[in-house]
Amino acid sequence: MKKNKEKIVAFGEIMLRLTPPDYTTITQARNFIANYGGGEANVLVSLSHFGHNCEFLTKVPDNQLGDSAIQHLQSHNVETEHIAKGSSNLGMYFVETGFGGRPSKVLYNRKHSAITRIGINEIKYDKVFKDATWFHLSGITLALGSKVRDVAFKCLEYCKKYNVKVSFDFNYRSKLWTIEEAKPYFKKVIPYVDVLFANYFDIHTILDLSLDQLSDNQNDNKIEISKKLISQTKIKYIFGTERIVHTATDNELSSYCITKEGEYKTEGPIRFNIYDRIGAGDAFASGVIHGLITNYEDPQYALKFGLATSILKHTLYGDVSTLSTKEVEEFILSKGDASVQR
Repeated sequence: MKKNKEKIVAFGEIMLRLTPPDYTTITQARNFIANYGGGEANVLVSLSHFGHNCEFLTKVPDNQLGDSAIQHLQSHNVETEHIAKGSSNLGMYFVETGFGGRPSKVLYNRKHSAITRIGINEIKYDKVFKDATWFHLSGITLALGSKVRDVAFKCLEYCKKYNVKVSFDFNYRSKLWTIEEAKPYFKKVIPYVDVLFANYFDIHTILDLSLDQLSDNQNDNKIEISKKLISQTKIKYIFGTERIVHTATDNELSSYCITKEGEYKTEGPIRFNIYDRIGAGDAFASGVIHGLITNYEDPQYALKFGLATSILKHTLYGDVSTLSTKEVEEFILSKGDASVQR
């Protein structure tokens, strides 16, 4: 595949995912299916399949598990030259895949993983960021401890130095930390951000932003609070999705983008069946980033491309999307190209 000139960098944790087969639970399982994944890593894998040059920053143990995680990234043409090695543990998580009325469940085992012991000087920031054009980060990474946050904010400083666009996905996880613990670090990230993935809860509760007057219409409140955040920062776009859950394997999804002028949104939710939901939010982010790199001034294309990528990811097993741009565009056309309204 011919790669685009843009270089996209991300920093985060890559983990070993263990899944009981055939929709069984952990207590029923006698064996597990092994995959690798993690928020920012998933975004880069998808973007690599869209034809972008991608580089992942993390720390993995200097053993077979760390080597296998790196091989996973390399198998999807993600650059791994500056991944740090050390410590002995790779983060792990278990996924019970939901079916019908039983929802999916995630169990983390990542407390003392290698990335939590990363040193701020283990990354060659100038070499990584001097030719980068985009950097992606998520709130999950900020939750992994002070050493991880030190590296994340150093990356953001170098983004500012080299004029690299920054996308940030809130991805707040209550299993990792409390809202009060998260608040100061989310607020510290926002001044660096150009493209934000967030909803009303994120902006109101975690960023402590309020409206002078609330509407009875929740969508209006979402738009107004997003516009208020945009007016106070350098954020250009705020993207998000809205999901209707019928069962664990039958959902509807729509997406929106808010700018200083107002809201773009896809026409009506699209209903679909689910094979594996994990990584769908990362797929949405990757589709949006691809769309904006294609045309930064046209959020409509990014919105459609992100939604289509996310829906299609639900049909793929594992954390990552391996879809091509052609496959996503064919899906968009099959749903009708005029699928965004103001």
